[in-house]
Amino acid sequence: MGKLDYGCVNNCFSWAKWPPYRIDPVRIPFNRLAILPIDVKLITKPEDLYQWSILTAGKAALFNKQLSKHSTGAYIDLCNGVGVHFGAVLGKGAADYEQETRLLTTSTAFDAPEKSREHPSKDIITFQLSAKEWRERYNAELARRKALEIEMMGIKGENAELLTEMKALREEAATRIQELEKAQEVLLITSRILQERALKASEDSQKHHQWISSLQSIG
Repeated sequence: MGKLDYGCVNNCFSWAKWPPYRIDPVRIPFNRLAILPIDVKLITKPEDLYQWSILTAGKAALFNKQLSKHSTGAYIDLCNGVGVHFGAVLGKGAADYEQETRLLTTSTAFDAPEKSREHPSKDIITFQLSAKEWRERYNAELARRKALEIEMMGIKGENAELLTEMKALREEAATRIQELEKAQEVLLITSRILQERALKASEDSQKHHQWISSLQSIG
């Protein structure tokens, strides 16, 4: 039977809290056999595609229970011990398996009970629904942002028009003020001239009356 070349498999496993948190999925080559995470079992049967080879006798007790029956400490030992204290080897069921497939294992298998092969796991369904929801939220937010950008561009255009109009009104008001100041200056000059003329006319009238009075006194 062929053996799995674990290499740096321990570096592939990333420990996370358990349960209900999961380990990040890991892809491990295993003689080109493909094993779904939900199909990975600690207690195997002769007809299974793989069997567990115990490399350290003290770790054999880990394979007396299925994953769902283990404690947190055992779960940690399973994650850390793959390729070190135990490993997977080809079973009798792998004899007729296609040569172009491969083993896919994830440490989520250590946290998953045995499930039906015909249905996706609850975690996968939840993830797909969550991804769809976030995608819809993202698209909605993107559409709202584009609408706001278009509205903002319109507001900027209107603001520019208002600024131009205000500038024109200021210039017009300044021109009118200058015209009014000039008109006021003209009126003041005209009023002063008229006052001077009225004063001169009054003086001339007095002189004329005095001249007439002097003529009457002589006659």
